[in-house]
This record gives sequence, structure tokens and C-alpha cells, in this order.
Amino acid sequence: MNLHAIFLRGVNVGGVKILMKDLALMLEDAGFSPVKTLLASGNVVLGSAGLDACALKERIEQVLETRYGRVIPVIVMDTGELERIAAEYPFIAPDDGIARHRYLVLTGSHQDAATVFEQAPGPGEFERVERMGNCICWEVPRGESLVTELAKHFAKVASKTLVTTRNMNTIEKVLDAMRTNAR
Repeated sequence: MNLHAIFLRGVNVGGVKILMKDLALMLEDAGFSPVKTLLASGNVVLGSAGLDACALKERIEQVLETRYGRVIPVIVMDTGELERIAAEYPFIAPDDGIARHRYLVLTGSHQDAATVFEQAPGPGEFERVERMGNCICWEVPRGESLVTELAKHFAKVASKTLVTTRNMNTIEKVLDAMRTNAR
């Protein structure tokens, strides 16, 4: 059995509200096991036998579209990929008295990440940003996650590109769930 992290985009927007308990049941009914949802924001850890990430993405999107009547894009990562990203996250907050959030801006491909990153404005005074594979690492002062030029850029590109942002604390919780289910 292979474990994967599934990150849904737009789970509670556009008039569609996806309850995590319903999502878990739907994915179990589709043959995935184990299934664990986390934090009511479109994070799932699930097991699948014999499906690679591309086939898994296609199958989950098909199940979601059948149930909700619209395309709900997902990003799929295996345990090794997510472990590597968490281990290589490049930013450690400096000791300067500014509280910061650490984010991963996840995209559907290396090319998408490159395009989003290349088109991004420069970081604000207390922000940092760096591309890593198919994601963008972003550190921003608390309270500014929606208002900086970078934040606005990431929100804007999400209407044209598969992009979803997760706090690194969420990524760690997803990894913990993956580690627990791997035992």
C-alpha cells in the first residue's frame, strides 16, 4: 500500500462546501484505505494499492466531480516527497521580534511553480520566498498573509493555475498522519 497526501483546492468556495467526514466516507467508498482527513481544510492522507500519483489524482478528481458536479482540483504527494520538502524548507525565522508564518504554496507541477515564481513580485521587507520543485516556500509576518503583494499574487494566479497554500504546521500534521498510518 502506498500512502499519499491529498490537498484539495477550493473546498469551501464557489457554493460548494465539503465536510471532511463526508469526504472521508466518499474516498473510503471509492476503495481507498486508510483515509484520514485533517483540519477541515481539504487535507487528506490515504492509502491506495497500485496507483501512482497521476492515476490517483485523476481518480480522486473524478470521484469529487461525480459527487459535487464540478471539478475540484487536487495535488497529490507521496510520503517521500512531502518529507523531503519539509526537511529542506529553507527559512528559519530570525530572532528579530517579528512573528512569522511559514507557508508552502503547492502547485500541480514544476513548470507551474516556475511560472508562478517568475511572475511574482519581489518579497516585502520582512518576507522571504524561494522555489523548491513544485512548490514555493514563503515566509511572511503574521497578520499579513492576505495583504502583501506576494499574497495577492498567489491568490490571483490560483484562478488560472492549480495553486493551494498550506501552513508548514499543517504540512507537519499531514506528515505525522502519514507516519502513523505507515506503521
